[in-house]
Amino acid sequence: MSNDNPFGNSYIDDDKTILRPMPGGRKPQGSGSTPSTPPPTPPTQHSMSGISENLRDQIANATSNPITGAAISLLSMVAQLRNTASHPDVAGLRVSVIEEIKRFELKIKNQGVSSEQAQAARYALCTLLDETVLNTPWGCNSLWGTQSLLIFFHKEAWGGEKFFLILKNCMQQPGTHLDLLELLYFALCLGFEGRYRVEDRGATKLEEIRENAYQIIQRQRGDVERSLSLHWQGVKDKRNILANLIPFWVIGSVAAVLLMLSFLGFLYLINAASNPLLAKLYVLKDSFTVQPVVVAQAAPVIETPASPALLDELNTFLKPEVDSGQVQLLKQNGKTVIRIMSKGLFASGSDKIMTQYYPLLEKISQALGTLSERITVVGHTDSSPIFSARFPSNWDLSKARASSVLELLMRNSKISAPIVSEGRADTQPMVPNDSSEHKAMNRRVEIIL
Repeated sequence: MSNDNPFGNSYIDDDKTILRPMPGGRKPQGSGSTPSTPPPTPPTQHSMSGISENLRDQIANATSNPITGAAISLLSMVAQLRNTASHPDVAGLRVSVIEEIKRFELKIKNQGVSSEQAQAARYALCTLLDETVLNTPWGCNSLWGTQSLLIFFHKEAWGGEKFFLILKNCMQQPGTHLDLLELLYFALCLGFEGRYRVEDRGATKLEEIRENAYQIIQRQRGDVERSLSLHWQGVKDKRNILANLIPFWVIGSVAAVLLMLSFLGFLYLINAASNPLLAKLYVLKDSFTVQPVVVAQAAPVIETPASPALLDELNTFLKPEVDSGQVQLLKQNGKTVIRIMSKGLFASGSDKIMTQYYPLLEKISQALGTLSERITVVGHTDSSPIFSARFPSNWDLSKARASSVLELLMRNSKISAPIVSEGRADTQPMVPNDSSEHKAMNRRVEIIL
């Protein structure tokens, strides 16, 4: 077997179709034959068509890694699509993404990347984009489920297992597959879960894999933090006879503190490596002149009153809170939104709901008991950064706050509609984060009906 093959013994055979069940309770895939590959179509405009070839090359050449440099536009699509509530043209989006993947593969091959690594990179990007789309409200019920990117390029319906096989082989041979390993690491940073989405302790296992990949990349790039390990060895080597007089509980306490500091430092490094990439991708979308991929972010949000029937019901329950400014009722992108301003809802840096807000949320849960459509609880923060063992970033804090509200709403057994929670950090501010008052407005939880 060639060391250039990141698939190990599991070569991709484009002449065979492999169908596997989709995890996470998605819509079952069709059992019929795989759709035939459509003929090439003329280029359609999508989020990258507004950027000149010269600018696209500048983006790709911003890093010494040819694979991740060429994949910036596709990674940008992941960041844009992940939290969209709807899409007007899923079929057109699919065609645009297919064309972008073809350009990506041609570009890296022209830069000297081997066919095996190019194929593995394409497989990983198809899997990442498929999972992203199929986890959106509009993607899970669209044609994407039976006409995914993985089916189109590799004739497989699900790549949640093979992605991690490729990752494992890259981690075992980082000297040969370092550029590909970095692409897979960025996919994990952008939220790819694969088979770990439904496994017990899947999130913990996924974090360990991402951490190990980060360590390997740092060692290969020659940017390893060695001071901690040297310091630990130094303490061990310089012990003298007085060390025997120190109680074991003191030694254990010091060791626990050092381990905790090491963990926090490592957590900080991981987030420092992933958060700038996310920020860069969100900045990239602002330079697009044509943005059909960017749903609901291409134009200012137009807020209108909620539908009369639902508004009457909500006002019956929430009139005092609406009058006091604790709650806003509006319609946003065709969805009814209950906006709970977070000032007083949570303590600073916490996801624990203050007890005085329990009656308000109980009222809201009673109003939701008659609904059957999907309910989404979305947490938002201001731009002030946070870093703690529990909340390494605002993404984690906003997600945790949304989950806390969801748990309280679910105490009402009459709610039969599916409810999910999401965190948006500070990516969707209502107003600029330029004052304490504006930051307080941006800290909020929204219930989207």
